[in-house]
Amino acid sequence: MTLSPSDTAFEGFRIIRERPGLILAWTGFYLLCLLGMILILLVPNLGNLATVEATGVQRDYGELLARFGPPILVIVPLAMAMLIMLVTAVYRTVLTPEDKGFAHLKIGADELRMFLVSLMVIAIFGLASGIYGAAVVVLASRAGGLHGLVTFVGSIGGVVLLGWLAVRLALAGVMTFAEHHFRLGAAWRLTLGQFWRLLLTLVLTILYAILVVIMALTLSLVLAKVTGGFSLMGELASPDLTNLTPALALRGLGELLLQLALQALLIVLVFVIFYAPPAAAYRRLKAPSV
Repeated sequence: MTLSPSDTAFEGFRIIRERPGLILAWTGFYLLCLLGMILILLVPNLGNLATVEATGVQRDYGELLARFGPPILVIVPLAMAMLIMLVTAVYRTVLTPEDKGFAHLKIGADELRMFLVSLMVIAIFGLASGIYGAAVVVLASRAGGLHGLVTFVGSIGGVVLLGWLAVRLALAGVMTFAEHHFRLGAAWRLTLGQFWRLLLTLVLTILYAILVVIMALTLSLVLAKVTGGFSLMGELASPDLTNLTPALALRGLGELLLQLALQALLIVLVFVIFYAPPAAAYRRLKAPSV
């Protein structure tokens, strides 16, 4: 069937408008995961931080970050699992809304396939970039006085190549999810004859996501100015623990949680806006012609 780029790219906004409770549930899920990862990162190092604070020694953030090595080995797979769960939840909302669970969030075979197909797509991009980049370097080294021109044209060609691959593989993840099998080749074939419509859909989706980010950052700055968040951030950057009071501590904790909640909401909105259109495109292209 004919794909409408403007209608397809707007799918994420339809979810936001029609399912606000779902957006809040995903935001809460993301926020809880984020707080959990922060605790995993900080708790093993509280002794080090307390010692540095008590002795008054200047903090060496490079040293402290180096000590976060083992917790990071736990956080990275947790973060990847969280993101994959959110992506598949968006796909379920568009393609199988009857498969609810808790806010369409699950972890199982679908999520594992999504993770693996993501690795495959990344590998394809990496291989294509490596081969193309090596070819450009070889040509530029043999171009003599035209070295700069060859490099410039080659860079533009690299962007075009990656953009073309992004469009041709745009449905690989959602098709793998929907059909419960890896569908790289089938997704490539499904995009035949749909390149320009899918490209326009992708461009509109990116523009929508950028617009939402700008609006969210503007709102965040306004809230920070109204609530005194800028002065509070200054106090937290160089705290005077001798004057720390329970009220100040609670205020700081509340401000931190508010900022984290706003960040979580922004990320969830961007995820919905970015991942709903491929699901809508797949649903449209696979629908029987009438």
